Amino acid sequence: PKPPQMMGSKARARRRFISLFSIFVVISCLLQYCSAGVTKNNSCKKVGELTETTNGTCQTVYYNSGSEELIDEEGCDLMIIRINRCSGHCFSFTFPNPLTKKYSVHAKCCRMVEWEMLETELKCSEGNRKLRIPSATQCECFDCLVQ
Repeated sequence: PKPPQMMGSKARARRRFISLFSIFVVISCLLQYCSAGVTKNNSCKKVGELTETTNGTCQTVYYNSGSEELIDEEGCDLMIIRINRCSGHCFSFTFPNPLTKKYSVHAKCCRMVEWEMLETELKCSEGNRKLRIPSATQCECFDCLVQ
C-alpha cells in the first residue's frame, strides 16, 4: 500500500488540475465570445453635434445639440451650456478564479479620447469671466480607470 501522504498529494494534484482546467474552459469560452464580434458591438459614442449656421444673420452661430450642463459659479449668473459627452457601454466580464479565490476582471469604459475646448463668458458681479470647457469630439472603449 502507498503511504497516506501520497494519496493526499494525488488528491491535491487532481483538484489543482480540475481548477486549472475550469479556468482554461472559462477563458476559452470568453475568447470565443469576443472573437464572435461582440467587442465590435460596443455602443460607446459621442452624444451631441456642433452645427454651424448663419441663423439669418451675417454672423456664424454654433448650435450644439449635446447635453446641457449648468454652470453655477459663486458671484456669477447661472448659465447653461451644451457640450458633447461620451455615452454607451463597452465589453466587460468578471469570473471567479478558484485557485486564488479572487475575481478576474476585464472592464472597459466609454471614455472621451479627443475633445475641443468651448469658450464662453460668465457674467459676474466683479466683471465678466472667460471660461473654457472640454466638449467630446471622439469616444472609445478603454480600460476603466479613475482619473
